[in-house]
Amino acid sequence: MDEKEQEERVRKVLDKVQKEYGFIPLVSEIMSKRPDLYLPYSELSSILFFKPKHMDQRTTELAAIAASAALGSDHCLNVHIPQAMKVGVTEEEVLEAMLVGAMMGFNRSNSISLRCFKAATEAKE
Repeated sequence: MDEKEQEERVRKVLDKVQKEYGFIPLVSEIMSKRPDLYLPYSELSSILFFKPKHMDQRTTELAAIAASAALGSDHCLNVHIPQAMKVGVTEEEVLEAMLVGAMMGFNRSNSISLRCFKAATEAKE
C-alpha cells in the first residue's frame, strides 16, 4: 500500500472513531501521523472492542474499565465509561468494575511493597 492509500485509510478510520466516540482520542490523533503503526493498532483495537470473539461488548467494556481503573488511566475511563453505557452497561456495573480494578491496583502495590518489607526485615535478622 502506497503512502496515499495509507493516508486515505487513516482518514476513514479517524472518521469512524470520531463517529463512535464523538471525538478523536489523543492516542489516535498522534499515532495516526504514523500510518504504518496506527493502522495495525486501530485494527487490533477495533477487533478487541467492536468484534470480540469470545466476549460480548458489555464484558469487553467492563474489562477495559477495570483495567483502566487499575492503571489509573482517567483518559481511558473517559472513553470506556460512555462506551459501556452505550452498549447497555448500568452505572452500578461501571462502578463495580472500577472498584474491582482499583482493588487489583491496590493489591499489586501491597504485593510489591510487602515483599520488599519482608525481604528487608528478614535480612535484618
